[in-house]
Amino acid sequence: MRQLQVGMILVGVVLGGGPDRVTAAEPTGAAGWKVDVDILHATEYGGRYGSYSKGHVHVDGTDRLWLPVSVYFPDDEPNTDAYQPLVTHIMLISDDKGLTWKVTDRKSPAPSHNRVTMADGKIIEMGSSGWIRYPRTEVKRLQKLGYYVWDLGADSDYCAIIHDLWQKTSTDDGKTWRKRQIDKQLPFFAHFVARGPLRLLDDGTLIFLGYGYGKDERKYNDDPKSITWESGRSHVFCVRSSDGGKTWKAVRVADGKLSPSDSGFTETFPVINGNGRIFLMLRTGLGSPAFSVSSTDGGRTWSSVRKTPIPAKHPLPMKLRDGTLVCSYQRRTAPPFGVRARFTLDLGKTWSEETVLRDDVPFSNALAEPNTVQFSDGTLFTAFQALKIDDRGRVRPFIGGCRWSQNFRKPFAVKLKVPERQKKINSKQGNP
Repeated sequence: MRQLQVGMILVGVVLGGGPDRVTAAEPTGAAGWKVDVDILHATEYGGRYGSYSKGHVHVDGTDRLWLPVSVYFPDDEPNTDAYQPLVTHIMLISDDKGLTWKVTDRKSPAPSHNRVTMADGKIIEMGSSGWIRYPRTEVKRLQKLGYYVWDLGADSDYCAIIHDLWQKTSTDDGKTWRKRQIDKQLPFFAHFVARGPLRLLDDGTLIFLGYGYGKDERKYNDDPKSITWESGRSHVFCVRSSDGGKTWKAVRVADGKLSPSDSGFTETFPVINGNGRIFLMLRTGLGSPAFSVSSTDGGRTWSSVRKTPIPAKHPLPMKLRDGTLVCSYQRRTAPPFGVRARFTLDLGKTWSEETVLRDDVPFSNALAEPNTVQFSDGTLFTAFQALKIDDRGRVRPFIGGCRWSQNFRKPFAVKLKVPERQKKINSKQGNP
């Protein structure tokens, strides 16, 4: 694609002394090192891109990085959760631990988000129809049925609901599929967002995540000029099956009433272990702290929710090889905007001091999805998306990243004593 510039821009290397390995309880100040890169940015070629949406960066067994990206182009129809027009999907790879990147037609080896293979070879996939769009004339009928209806307004001239969850099963290696609606087995949801991922635990239990609320918890905004569509206090649910996908049960993970946000708990960001230990970061409102919750029995029961020191829209945790959890997240609440990370050794009970990964993002809007992976040498790589100003003063979307050592905490800065002011005139009397 000639319209994409993919490559390496070495922004800076931050060096410091200190050990190569630290625990979450051992702050190290400026120790460690970090290298910043620009992964992808927009150019002018027959028009401009509307935005990027990066998937989660994945590292394979050879330390190659894979990064799926959706490129959205300007359209007359607004780009919303209910309708995303004019999009192209690409895959980026890096063979040098994130320094340089290129577009590839190869398929990523990352585990499927919502598909698993059972011990008997049966393939199960879970998903949702997403926002189902209807003419605006259907608003009252859908509300009467119990759904929360997002009215996109007269200009778009449609409304939408999101509520379903389906399962597809194949017994012939994906040649044919049988599909059925799982939401019929669950309590009625006025609003349900299927998040996933679908995961198979060691004991054969299937785990899936989502959030939503019932029809008695619906709320409607009577202001026709309001652009707010999320209404109702959402709870987080673990949808699980212990009989190979024949029957499903929704277990409430977190009560939305405990959230500081009126919208409750919404998006989930999990670490799921095969032994049934599950750790979730929970999104609240923009600028509100993220919460955490955990399970040790495959999602049957859950701990109480716990407030974290992470004020993030997308708090993305990842388990390191030594068992430590690192959570990377965006700083959008106040300048300097950028990307941060913290470590926890005890499933979110305590956290390390904040690691400053990027402090140079000029805009809070569109700063999102900073996820981290670990290389075989123990170093880390974090990718994110944001907006920046190009060399012609234009605001453009870009995808950035950084490779860093686990003991890095913040850029090195020197504290210097202010020198004494010298005499303004130092010439000697007389002619030169």
